[in-house]
Amino acid sequence: MRHLKTIVSITALSAALNIGAAKLPDDQGDTGNCSALTGRTIAPNSVIQSAEYLPDGGTVGTTKIAVPFCRIIGLATPTSDSHIGFEVWLPPKSRWNGNFRGEGSGGSAGAISPGPMREALLAGYATMSTDNGHLIDPKDPLGGSGQGWAYKHPEKMIDWGWRALHLSTVAAKKVVAAFYGKPAGKNYFIACSAGGHHALMEATRFPRDYDGFVAGAAPWKWTALMFGHTWNSIPALKDPSAITAESVAILNRRMIAACDKLDGLEDGVIADPRRCTVDPAQFQCSEAGKSDCLTPVQVAAARHIYAGAVKSDGTQLMPGQVRGSEAGWLAQNGGPTPGGSSSEFWKLTVFQDPEFRNVNFDFDKDSERALKTKVSHSTLAEVYDQKVDFDQFRKRGGKFIFFQGWADSVITPMMDVDFYTRVAARYGQARTDDFFRFFLLPGMGHCGGGPGFSHIGGATGTPVKDDPDHDMVKALDLWVTKNQPPSLFIGAHVSDAKEVTATRPICRYPLEAAYIGRGDTKRAENFTCRAPAKM
Repeated sequence: MRHLKTIVSITALSAALNIGAAKLPDDQGDTGNCSALTGRTIAPNSVIQSAEYLPDGGTVGTTKIAVPFCRIIGLATPTSDSHIGFEVWLPPKSRWNGNFRGEGSGGSAGAISPGPMREALLAGYATMSTDNGHLIDPKDPLGGSGQGWAYKHPEKMIDWGWRALHLSTVAAKKVVAAFYGKPAGKNYFIACSAGGHHALMEATRFPRDYDGFVAGAAPWKWTALMFGHTWNSIPALKDPSAITAESVAILNRRMIAACDKLDGLEDGVIADPRRCTVDPAQFQCSEAGKSDCLTPVQVAAARHIYAGAVKSDGTQLMPGQVRGSEAGWLAQNGGPTPGGSSSEFWKLTVFQDPEFRNVNFDFDKDSERALKTKVSHSTLAEVYDQKVDFDQFRKRGGKFIFFQGWADSVITPMMDVDFYTRVAARYGQARTDDFFRFFLLPGMGHCGGGPGFSHIGGATGTPVKDDPDHDMVKALDLWVTKNQPPSLFIGAHVSDAKEVTATRPICRYPLEAAYIGRGDTKRAENFTCRAPAKM
C-alpha cells in the first residue's frame, strides 16, 4: 500500500485531468458514426432523438465539457405514461478505454447528472445518465424532492423505482456497441444517495446489467427512509424553534467535543458514533437567556431524531440519526419544508391525497396503510424496496463497493450498516468478502464533505492520487478485471483552500483505523486497520 507522503493540491490534480483536451482530428469516422444514430430505435421502446458530434466539447446545463464527444439524447417509453429521458456521451474511438459507466442521481430528482458524466468522459469511459422518468419542475420550491410528477402516475413511480435505469442502461449499451462497432468490455455503475438505491435495484433485479458498482449512502428500503425523514421532521413541523441553525451548530459542536476522544485520538471527528451515547439533555440551558445551550424543545427534538422512527409498540421503522450528524439537520429536518424527499411523498405519491399533512402522520396506522398501497399491480414496497438477494450477481462474478459517511445527516449510516449485516448473514463473511465490501468514512457527511475523511472518488471528491489505493472507481476496475479486492482506501480531509490537511485509512468494515502510537496523527501511514474493541 502506497501512502500519502506530501500535501498535494486538489486543484492541481483537477487541472491535470484536463491535459490534452484539445480537439482531435476525426480520423476514425466519429462524426459520421455519431450522426448515423439519430432516429434509430436502439432497443425496444427506446429511440435516439438526436446524436451530435461535438469536436470542441460543449456545455450541458452549467457543466462545461472541454473534450470532444458524441452526445446522444434518447427516450424510452415502456408504457403510455412513461417518458424516460437519457443521455449517452461517447469519447472518440482513440480516447475510449473500452468500458462503459452508468451515473446515478440524487433525491427524487428528474434530471441527468452531467458532472459525473464529464468525470467519466475525461477518464475515457462511454457514459450514461437518466432522468429516472420525469423532469424536475423548475418552479417547485422543493426542487428534486418534489413529488408532483407521481400524483396519479403509477407507471412513473415504477419508472423512478427501478425501470428507468434498467431500460436506459440497456439502450446505452446498445448505443456503445453501435458507435464503436463492439460492446464495452466492462460495465460499471457509480452512484450515491438515491443513485445508491438504484444501484442496489440493478444488482439485485438485473444482475447482468453491470459488472461492478461503487455505491454509497444507499437507502435499501426507500419506504423506511421516508418513514425516517417524516419522523425526523415532526419536531420542526410542530414547533419551528425545535431545529434552528443555531441549535444544530451548538448540538454538533458540543456532541463532537464530548465524544471525540472515544477512539483514543482527539481530531474533531467521532470515529464510530455507536460509541457515543451522550444525552443531549447535558447541553440544555440551566437558566433563561443563557447562550451556547439548548432549549427543552430542542433537547426533545434531538432525542426524537436519535431514537429513530418507531411504532407505539416499539417496532423500529427506521434507525435513528447518529451523533455527529447534526450539522445537516436544519436543511433536512427544519426550514420551510421539513422532511426532504418525504415532504410530499405520502400525500402525492402514496396516499394520492393533496390534503394529507405529514405533521398528522400516524406511525402505527399510516405506516401499515402505506406499505399496503398498490402501485399498478404491485405493492409500494415491491416497487421501492430491495431484498437482500445478490445470488445471481455474485454467481456471475459481479463486484460491489459499498460506502457511507459516519456523519451523514440525510441517510443514517445505521441503515447501511444494517444492510451490510444482512448481506454478511446471508452469504457468510468469506463469500461476502468475495463480492461485496463496505467502507465507512469517519466524519464524512452525505456522500461527501464534513469534518472527517473523504475524497476517495465517486461522489466523495477527487482522490489525492490517481490509483486504486485512493480511488474506489479504479479499485473496482482492478477487482473486476484482476480479482484484486480493495482492503482499504486512503481518505483525506481537504480544507476550504483545497489543500489536503490530513489523510487516514478508510478500512473495510468492520475494521477501523487505529493510531499506532507514534508519528504524525495527520498521516495515514501512522494508522493500521484493526477490529474495534467491543462496545
